[in-house]
Amino acid sequence: MAFNPKTEYTIVPTEISIKDFFEYKEDFVTRPPYQRKAVWNKKKKQALMDSLFRRYYIPKLVIREVRKDESGTVSEIVDGQQRITTVQDFFDNKYPLPKTLSDLGDGLANKYYKDLDTDIRKFIDKSLKYQADVIKNIEEPDSVEHQIIATEIFWRLQQGESLNYMEVAHAQLSSLSRNFIVKYSDDLTFDYDTYKPIDTNPDKLPFFKLLDVDNGRMKHLQFIARFLLIEKEGGYADLSDKKITEFINDYKTKDGIGNYSFEHEKIAVNVKNNLNTFYSIFKDDPILDDDNGIKEFSTEYFIISIYMLIRHLRMYYVLDEITKNHLKNFVYDFYKRWKTYDDAMDTDMLTFSNRRQQGESDLEIRDMILRQIFFKYILEKNIDLKEKDTKRAFSELQRILIYREGKGLCQQCLRDGVSEKEAKVSWSKYQADHVIPHSKGGKTKIENGELLCSTHNLSKGNRI
Repeated sequence: MAFNPKTEYTIVPTEISIKDFFEYKEDFVTRPPYQRKAVWNKKKKQALMDSLFRRYYIPKLVIREVRKDESGTVSEIVDGQQRITTVQDFFDNKYPLPKTLSDLGDGLANKYYKDLDTDIRKFIDKSLKYQADVIKNIEEPDSVEHQIIATEIFWRLQQGESLNYMEVAHAQLSSLSRNFIVKYSDDLTFDYDTYKPIDTNPDKLPFFKLLDVDNGRMKHLQFIARFLLIEKEGGYADLSDKKITEFINDYKTKDGIGNYSFEHEKIAVNVKNNLNTFYSIFKDDPILDDDNGIKEFSTEYFIISIYMLIRHLRMYYVLDEITKNHLKNFVYDFYKRWKTYDDAMDTDMLTFSNRRQQGESDLEIRDMILRQIFFKYILEKNIDLKEKDTKRAFSELQRILIYREGKGLCQQCLRDGVSEKEAKVSWSKYQADHVIPHSKGGKTKIENGELLCSTHNLSKGNRI
């Protein structure tokens, strides 16, 4: 018997008029969820148009047929996003033909599509085509197996491309940690229900507005990945590119595609809370606008160090508005000192600067220096930091005594005028609540506890 393994899909060669990609845009998904969004500059686009006119060799497009319903399909561009958007932009009159086409005849060089003679437009519309391989039989958008195969095809086609490790990680659709990172830090998203790319992302954390760091090579995704590693290790961690890659691969699951359950993990919740606090401290900086982040936040290891300080203060101190303002002023003072220090005089700043790498010991040493300087600043400014009670949860005995003292009645229900019968809370559904919230310095002791029903406990939040 001859060796002949069964194929997972079939490939059908075809050719497609370049005008079809403009006239029927809705039939083509040019940016699948596993791809980055990249834009060629005008020079590259014009070079492709030159090749099309001269009938030079252009690599085949790779297209996956995706079935949206019983009667309709769309064409997902596995490879060829830039070749397609280039011709779409040309027909949309976003750039002219290149000067290099002047040798083919008058009326070509520097001309936009709308300005070309009829016979030239007819030549473009009818004669210029892309060769393509259409992949069939892996067409189900909800099939994890089919999505994994499509992603694997994309990845193998990119082996010769200059993708950085974060762009490679972005293609790991089945990773739950990848999905969290993309959801809260990417500029774009993807709607799996309609199977369409969306060039905005309402879930992106406002923290990233603070950064004077471009997201062109997925730098924002890299930040949140490193913050997750910090939370995973409970503080100091190896934040290297290799560790990020391992972290994303470790969370790959069979049902991972389109699965955002990772956001409920403790480390993910901690990152979001820390970054929201970070944003609340600096959101009123006058430098901030639609085009500018805070200029002090342009260096990765400095930003990560500030994250570490905020993380520590959130864990052990009450960050009210006054304290946040002091912290903001400290960060700007520290930055000024860091950028103007004398190597011979300021060994702390010299060490801080020399430890710019992403190793665990580098992170620890930077954090120790920054924290030491912060608490010295607090002392010199005579600023009073209110410590949190490190014991957050009431003990079993305290819960019993609070329940007995409250006679099994929700205290807020009683304050709202509800009858004792309606205010009754069973032991299994009762919540021992801090009257003065733990986040605001409230102690975990009986005198600061009261009985609430779950509804009032949840609605209260951190209010007094």
